[in-house]
Amino acid sequence: MEKIRIIAAPGPVSYPIIAARSDIFDIVFDKEQKGDIVLDSTVSLVKRGIKFNLSLIRGLSVISPQIGRKIAVWRRGSANDVLLKIALDLEKMRSDIVYAEDQKEILELLNSGKVDSAVLASPFGSGIRFEDLFRKHDLEMPGSCGAYVREDLIDTFAGEYRKGIEKMRSDPENTSKYVASVLPMKVDPKFIAGTILKSDVSPELVFDATAFAETVKKYLN
Repeated sequence: MEKIRIIAAPGPVSYPIIAARSDIFDIVFDKEQKGDIVLDSTVSLVKRGIKFNLSLIRGLSVISPQIGRKIAVWRRGSANDVLLKIALDLEKMRSDIVYAEDQKEILELLNSGKVDSAVLASPFGSGIRFEDLFRKHDLEMPGSCGAYVREDLIDTFAGEYRKGIEKMRSDPENTSKYVASVLPMKVDPKFIAGTILKSDVSPELVFDATAFAETVKKYLN
């Protein structure tokens, strides 16, 4: 039987399905194609015009320790940059945004005092989750990462995704090393394990993300 293709961004959203070592799905790392199953950040899915129906990872990114006057974030136009700009407008704050190339640089900026706040991935610190901040303003954010899954494949995909999550939780060291060996770029296995262990990860149905999608569209360059 021919495997079902998953079009996946090569980031945290793909880690559990890689870990599952599924014999049902074939993973194609790509951020442009569309298909029966597409995994990406929720911001990127909106940008790509893909109406997602599953939330996969929540709490992946936090503002740490709180919203400051000068905030470091990864790359202009990134999903976190978009979310930060929405957050600042919701909170009616005019903070300066400082762009960095990776989490290491963000942490250096924060630890050196060059910024007083930063958007961090969950393995690197705690803080205010975007989902919680948005909810304060009656805007439901369906997680940091999500998926469009063809309706008849939802149960099968969710089952395999959960299997990968359990493998990462039961044996994070070896499973994250395996995931790292499959990814198309070099990623520290400790980061891979941390994103799953320190975030809220499980497939949950999304019934209506219209308000979130329409808000995101206003901030896309």
